[in-house]
Amino acid sequence: EQCYYQKKLRRKGEDEFTGMCDAIYSTRLPTISPSIECLHHEVTETIAFDVVRILPSMGPIIESAEAVVLVVGEDHHNGTPSSSQGNNKDSSKNKRGDWYERSDINASILHLIKKLGNKKDCPWLTKTVFIVSPSAKITATTTTEESTGNRTSSSSSMQDDKITSPPHLGSIVDAFIASYLGGNDSSVRPLPPDFTFPMIRSLLVLSDNVINVETTNNHRSSTTDVRILPQGMGGTLPNLDLVFATFLSLKSYPAGDTFNRAQSIYYGDSEVCSHPFVTGGGMLEERVGRVLAKVGDIMGLKGSSVEQYAKDLVGLFGFVAALVIGPRQPHTSALNHGIDALTIELRIPNNAQPATSSSSSSIHPHYADVTRSIEHLLHSISNLHERLHHSIAQYIMPSPSKFISHGEYIYPAILVCVPMIVRAASLALKDLKRFQFLYVGVVVGSVGVATFVVGLWASIIGTNDGRWKAEGGECCSEWISYIVFFVSYLLVVLAARQADTNKQTKQQTQSNNSNECRRGSLRFIACLLGIYLHAPLLLANYSLGFPSSAFWAPLLATLVLPSSLQMVVSRNKVFWIVTLVGKGLFLVATSPPVLLVPRIFPMYTPYVL
Repeated sequence: EQCYYQKKLRRKGEDEFTGMCDAIYSTRLPTISPSIECLHHEVTETIAFDVVRILPSMGPIIESAEAVVLVVGEDHHNGTPSSSQGNNKDSSKNKRGDWYERSDINASILHLIKKLGNKKDCPWLTKTVFIVSPSAKITATTTTEESTGNRTSSSSSMQDDKITSPPHLGSIVDAFIASYLGGNDSSVRPLPPDFTFPMIRSLLVLSDNVINVETTNNHRSSTTDVRILPQGMGGTLPNLDLVFATFLSLKSYPAGDTFNRAQSIYYGDSEVCSHPFVTGGGMLEERVGRVLAKVGDIMGLKGSSVEQYAKDLVGLFGFVAALVIGPRQPHTSALNHGIDALTIELRIPNNAQPATSSSSSSIHPHYADVTRSIEHLLHSISNLHERLHHSIAQYIMPSPSKFISHGEYIYPAILVCVPMIVRAASLALKDLKRFQFLYVGVVVGSVGVATFVVGLWASIIGTNDGRWKAEGGECCSEWISYIVFFVSYLLVVLAARQADTNKQTKQQTQSNNSNECRRGSLRFIACLLGIYLHAPLLLANYSLGFPSSAFWAPLLATLVLPSSLQMVVSRNKVFWIVTLVGKGLFLVATSPPVLLVPRIFPMYTPYVL
């Protein structure tokens, strides 16, 4: 593979570089350290990346070698190519996508690679460092040219290279983890064995989202936006020490009197937060602050404290929402494999060059300061030769400098579940005279069967979703989902009504008492299930457990009509019809195909079922 790469480099020439390896083996690095090695790896038919391995100068202190992975690239959510947005580089020199000239982040990373490979500059390095960058997939295509004359015609074929745009950073992380760890997937080409012997301890994703100020109407678009995003799928989070180490590295500054605050990614005109949502350039914080300011005037709070509280409150809701509904961050695959990982998302305006910059062709100072911060973070991680385990991995963060641990937010979660505990205890000790085992068994069994049917349909959707979308059957599958849920609801209702009518007694008093026992028995089981299902969810994923418990606790325990009022409603046809319509509308509104999937959750998960 390396021989193929060298042939491709010589054939394309120095003016048509396409990846990080091309820039490293070009004249941009006159002397390449023996500890630096770059490999162009084609994982699948559509995904390829360049990976640089930097061996430590000191060697591993412990027996097992450890590694830190840094994934660098640009993410353009609107599909805008990087050449059209280019930060401060001359796009005329970027005809085929010169990796160094493509963006300032690439140029800064190249200088970081050179520094990490120098024993004199980084004698502290004790872990192997992998730097991964997306690479454009090059495929050979054959074109045919025909020329016609008065009497003769000739055709000639020539071979050209078709370059596809690099994939999303999340796909690159997934492909790197799969090729690094290996597996049974024959479509994934594994990395060479000499690249995969260290144990990966940490993974950092540096995502560059370029902001074009000329096409942005936001009044704060000239402000650099830095986001430290630790959220993973299913409420997974990395060790808190890694998050704080990243934040403190961005907050650090070089020693000496030459430090310029305008060139700092943290102390300059920047905003740092821990959620991926855009709050309108601070407009949401300002609106929440105005509301809280009125409350603060009554309570005698100062304006600065109220403003900071409003900002932290918006950040807290954003962090919780990111854990529940996403979006999926690029480092998610690493968290699923037990690797502490996070994403640093940069949004640096392309024309926000500080006045201290000498020329428009120089690297933006904020990009240079980011790579300095990454070096500081690598220095911190290199001092620890074991996995981060002394901190916590269950937390929520209002801001990158503040956190709420599991031991603090578990108390309001318990208080929310208290009504279900009280209702279950009151039913068991006082209200419930006789438990209807047969009736509850039939209803619970029908709910289990309906859940199994819905789960089976969800697995079919997950398996054939891509094929259906390609064939244009997405709308058809959505309507089938509605039908499946309607049939499931109908099955549960019919089972409950059938069990209710089969046990009707001849005397009206006994019938009313029997119905009350059935409803009480079913409510008792519902409260117990609500407690036992939410208890582990609150301990594992607070962002999912707290909203769910806050939604179900009033329905199961508090919003219960008294027996006398239920009899009045059942005798009055108007009230009975209104109640029945309200129940139907509530079932439709809370049905997963209507509200949850895919509007909040991208797919059917055990939590949704």
